[in-house]
Amino acid sequence: MTSLAARVWRFMRYLFPHKLLFAAVIATGFISSAASGLGIPGMIKYVFPIVFEPAHNVPPALEPWLAGLSQNTVLLLACAALPLVFIIRGVAMWLNAVMVNYLGMRILESIRSDVFARLQQLPLSFHDRYKKGDLMTRVLSDTQSVQTMITQVANDIVKQPCTAIIALGAFLWLLFQTGSPSVFLVNLLFVALALYPILVFGKRITAKSRRSRESMADLGSVVQQNLAAQREIRSYALERKQVASLLEASGRFCRETLKMVKYQRALIPVMETVTSLALAYMLVRGRLMGMSLESFMAISAALFVCFDSMKRAGTALNRFSEARAPLERLEAILDEPDTVPDPAEPKRPSVVRGGLEFRNVQFAYDNGRKVLQDIDLIIPPGQIVGLVGPSGAGKTTFASLLPRFYEATEGSVLFDGLDVREMSKKELRSHIALVSQHALLFRKTIRENIRLGRPGANDDEVEAAARAAGVTTFLDGQPQGIDTMLTDGGGGLSGGQRQRVAIARAFLKDAPVLILDEATASLDAESERGIQESLETLARGRTTLIVAHRFSTIRMADRILVFSQGRIVGDGPHDELYASCPLYRELYDRQGVGE
Repeated sequence: MTSLAARVWRFMRYLFPHKLLFAAVIATGFISSAASGLGIPGMIKYVFPIVFEPAHNVPPALEPWLAGLSQNTVLLLACAALPLVFIIRGVAMWLNAVMVNYLGMRILESIRSDVFARLQQLPLSFHDRYKKGDLMTRVLSDTQSVQTMITQVANDIVKQPCTAIIALGAFLWLLFQTGSPSVFLVNLLFVALALYPILVFGKRITAKSRRSRESMADLGSVVQQNLAAQREIRSYALERKQVASLLEASGRFCRETLKMVKYQRALIPVMETVTSLALAYMLVRGRLMGMSLESFMAISAALFVCFDSMKRAGTALNRFSEARAPLERLEAILDEPDTVPDPAEPKRPSVVRGGLEFRNVQFAYDNGRKVLQDIDLIIPPGQIVGLVGPSGAGKTTFASLLPRFYEATEGSVLFDGLDVREMSKKELRSHIALVSQHALLFRKTIRENIRLGRPGANDDEVEAAARAAGVTTFLDGQPQGIDTMLTDGGGGLSGGQRQRVAIARAFLKDAPVLILDEATASLDAESERGIQESLETLARGRTTLIVAHRFSTIRMADRILVFSQGRIVGDGPHDELYASCPLYRELYDRQGVGE
């Protein structure tokens, strides 16, 4: 298993483009550390005596610096030293916080972009294995956690130990001045006592964080599914059950997060206890040794700053441990092998006509379940082929092998005589247009949604495609016509209207191969009749695969393939299949399409 350090180092590469900014973060952190760990004890030891004990005048250590100055000038400088130290400390801390947040935003943008881009590249088989809410949580929440770890935690892991070391050095120096260095060795035991819970709690937090992330993913899935199925939920009066599901998932998330928080926050009382014991020991030792008040206060301040910085560093380390879970979840995306890779040297067909061939094609999912077996056939360019059969027979999977949404586990799929594995996915898919059952429209205008078919198309070409698909028949009812902004999923348009926009997109793409995957299955009979004419026009002259349950949608087919349990059990025109294929005849008669 990859160590946490190795995982962290991998993500630290996001800092490299911003190394100068990160150096500035460290520098300002060091300045604020020095102002805290050295400035405050120094003020107590050397500056306060000048103000409150004028009889002592200037401490011996400062005499070389203040020689020749009047008493009033020395007093003025002493009084100015306190705000100066805190101004330097405050400005350094402000600059540090601003730069850390700016750096964090840039890193978050890079990580989120890389993870999201990887999701675009991975095959559909990967997306089939994960819940959409889980992937959303990884892209949005887990990337945020990793960004926090890289910037704020990395900054604290550098700054706080630096403060502790400086304060410990000041503590040791002050002890030597009082002639009691042996006290330092005893306090090292307290330091070791403080480190132990930091290490132990870190292991516990890692396990709790993993379960917290998993429960957050479940919560995201509940919300995502609910928002995607509002019509069904209201139709079946499932509102209360949905709220109950949310409360259950939210309860699991809260319980797991609380367990993690208990260990995170347990470090504070432990460190406070150790700090109080160390200070109590110093109080007793200082009294027995006859230590002066300013010496005791300076030494105690250095010791307190040291332990306080260790507490903050421990908190940062615990958050560092907490980051293991999101690191693992992001790596599951970034390290997922692409099972449908582009070839090292992609080829292009010499002539693009749309001829297809399936040679001994077999396909099985990752769980071993076979979906397609012994598929051998040739589809000449321009032929319209209907794919029919019971649900789960393999029709959609067959069509999905062509654009390499899935990869054949055996055999090969050829496009114009070239194995699709030898073509880049971008090149291959540029020759294929798809109209699916649920037309996906984006939060763009109708014009922009059509232009997705060919992004470089001009307005005249977009409008011509809209006319060919019958989009213009409903534009008068839209507030801004073709430039009307749609909501998510094409809200504001009926199912038939959304389908016409998707068909217009395919018209604009003008690809030689067309896949109609249940393109009218979700429409009523009237809408289907209206769209069928557009589909027939679109399919004319193109190699077309029509996946259909409704036989009315394959009337235009030149040839029909009948699927059963992953095999093709019938191949031919309607009349021939009706006479020779019992399954086809049964399916056809069941729908009563005999008119």
